[in-house]
Amino acid sequence: MQPLIPETPALQVPVPQLHDVTIRVRKHNSCARVEGVPPEEFGIARNARNIRNCGYCFHEVIRREADLISEGYDAEQIRKLPGRGERHTQEAIARDTVDEARGGTRGGDGLNQSNREIMVTEHYVRMDYEDNGKPALYRVTTGGDQGEILRRNGEDEIIRVDEIPFTAMTPVIVTHRFFGRSIADLVMDIQRIKTALLRGALDNLYLHNNPRVEVAETFANENTLDDLLVSRPGGVVRTKQPGGVNWQVVPDITGSVYPALQYFDAVREWRTGVSRQGQGVDPNALQNQVATIANQMADAAQAKTKLIARIFAETGIRDMFALLHGVIRKNGQQAETVRLRNKWVNVDPRDWKERNDMTINVGLGTGSKAQQLAHVMAIIGLQKEALAAGKANLVSDTNLYNSAREVTKLAGLKNIDQFFTDPSTQPPPQPSPDPRLMEIQMKTGIEKVQAEADIATQEKKTQAEMALAQQKFELEKQLKLIDAEIKQREHQMNMVAKIATAASSTGQAQPGPDGASPSPSGPDPLVMSQIMEGLRPRHRGMRIVRDAQGRVSHTEPME
Repeated sequence: MQPLIPETPALQVPVPQLHDVTIRVRKHNSCARVEGVPPEEFGIARNARNIRNCGYCFHEVIRREADLISEGYDAEQIRKLPGRGERHTQEAIARDTVDEARGGTRGGDGLNQSNREIMVTEHYVRMDYEDNGKPALYRVTTGGDQGEILRRNGEDEIIRVDEIPFTAMTPVIVTHRFFGRSIADLVMDIQRIKTALLRGALDNLYLHNNPRVEVAETFANENTLDDLLVSRPGGVVRTKQPGGVNWQVVPDITGSVYPALQYFDAVREWRTGVSRQGQGVDPNALQNQVATIANQMADAAQAKTKLIARIFAETGIRDMFALLHGVIRKNGQQAETVRLRNKWVNVDPRDWKERNDMTINVGLGTGSKAQQLAHVMAIIGLQKEALAAGKANLVSDTNLYNSAREVTKLAGLKNIDQFFTDPSTQPPPQPSPDPRLMEIQMKTGIEKVQAEADIATQEKKTQAEMALAQQKFELEKQLKLIDAEIKQREHQMNMVAKIATAASSTGQAQPGPDGASPSPSGPDPLVMSQIMEGLRPRHRGMRIVRDAQGRVSHTEPME
């Protein structure tokens, strides 16, 4: 009997639990931004000459309550700050043309406190805050009209900074002053004068259209004054007697007003550089003028505009790029791939140095696009002349590519790779051979081929002659062998004949079997057989043996 084995329970495999998972990946891309600041929101010390070296400046910003709290400012302090008030400065009132800041209620002044607007001021001041005798630049953030210092993460918002993040520019610089002059300041007085002149000319025209009436008192009655007070075309003036009304003659002053207006227009053009010829709005101004004079007038008119552009570039734009460089250098968190000189390169701001001696060059231009294109085409003409004269050492492929790139850029096309290929990305070209050397090499090659053909023909001819001579030799050899054999056979036949004749003439009579007298007999058969055996030809047939090239090498006997 088999022993009973208890059954073991089956192993249960746990069932895996599956879950639906949603993964969200957030990628933060930081960038430096440039934002324009309204002039009524910015202030600077009175004696300051520039922003970089000033002792104090400020920037007023309108912020929402919820945004300030989310950035870490003290929520209780922010909620106690009053809402922003109205700006009563002369500049703010002048720029508020539609009354968006005066009167009415703002979103957030009621139930929506999160959207309540608060005046926040950023002060940039140089002071000895640490009391160590070394003043430095600090940013102090205040809120409300009372200038209460805001607290962020439990500390007052007083942070030491390296530089003031503002740049300023003005079209007309006033020497040793921060604030310059605008185009409106240059022509404001002219505009007031033209307004007064135009108003006087219009009043003169009004009086011409509706002159005053002179009525003598002796002709006036109780209705005359009422009729004169009502001025309308075809109106009636009632008098005591006819002929008592005299119309006043008003002198015409427009003849002197219009030249004055034209004079002040010319003064305005001289001050601003914006002329009618430059704008092309006055066709009469360009009549009976050659193209050269018109271009000169346009260039002179654009001189003021270009001067303003150069001032902007050398002041505010250059300082702005210096600030951008500092912001990117300090806050760069990762390497970026950018396109530089038509090549993709990796740029890591974290590896940048301070670059205190860095120089920023601003492209100022050298004239209009038409002028620049004419200059580039003149340079291309000089390059062509240099190449035609054989001066390849003066003009290279890179020089020609640079000229083509400038022409494409001035034509308004950005992608030059569609039209020209950069020679630096191509393998170096093979040097062009000398034409005389090529001619000599060609003649040498032809002569070499002809000589090789002559040698081959001569070799074939020699081989044919050698084969023919060999065949002739073999044939002559065979003929001589055959002649020798024939002569040998003839000699043998003669020898046999002579032997036979000698044998027949010297033969003895043999007695017969019956004892009869002997009779002469022929040659002995045994002797004749030996003679015939000796006469057989001992020379066997021969055959010609040739080598692999078909030429006769030797002969051998045939089996």
